[in-house]
Amino acid sequence: MSKAYKVTKRTVMFDKSNPKTVYSVSPVNYGTLTTDDVANQIAAESSATPGDVKNVLDRFAYYVKENIKKGYQIQLLGFGYLSIRFITTGTAKTEKEATAKLIQSLVPSFSPSFKVINGKRIYDLMPDKITLVKYNGTIPADSIVDTTDPGSGSDTTDPGSGSGSDATDPGSDSGSGSDSGSGSGTSVPGAGGGVYE
Repeated sequence: MSKAYKVTKRTVMFDKSNPKTVYSVSPVNYGTLTTDDVANQIAAESSATPGDVKNVLDRFAYYVKENIKKGYQIQLLGFGYLSIRFITTGTAKTEKEATAKLIQSLVPSFSPSFKVINGKRIYDLMPDKITLVKYNGTIPADSIVDTTDPGSGSDTTDPGSGSGSDATDPGSDSGSGSDSGSGSGTSVPGAGGGVYE
């Protein structure tokens, strides 16, 4: 498993007379897979059709929302928990003043499931090992996802066409300089199992 990153450049103006150029790295997504794409992937290795899988996923999403609305948190096996979180305006000086009026809005909340091993969080959602690769404008062969409808015989995603658009265009980094990267991976110690400290 690999995760691509890109280098970004910016100027820090802590001292206006002595600006500093700094570089940082940020993650790159190769695109966005839709529910239809995932339904096609599941259907390709089961006896269900893409439509059957899509119907199950649609009903799953419906009942997750319905049960959250009823006041439950939902455990997504291997992912974590979905619930509702409050955005509040602050605190109250007395218990009597602590009412629903303090709640400004409700937002969905996701808490990833994890185990603690040797004092470190190992997230269930993360693969066992992640190799970091510098993004060079192409998707590595081992990262190309087949989203072909098993019944259509044609692939609906062309990695070079920009389909599967993402809010972040991986090729639009204006501050990456001329280094196109070799695409070679760097294995990160401690990244296995989604280690987060």
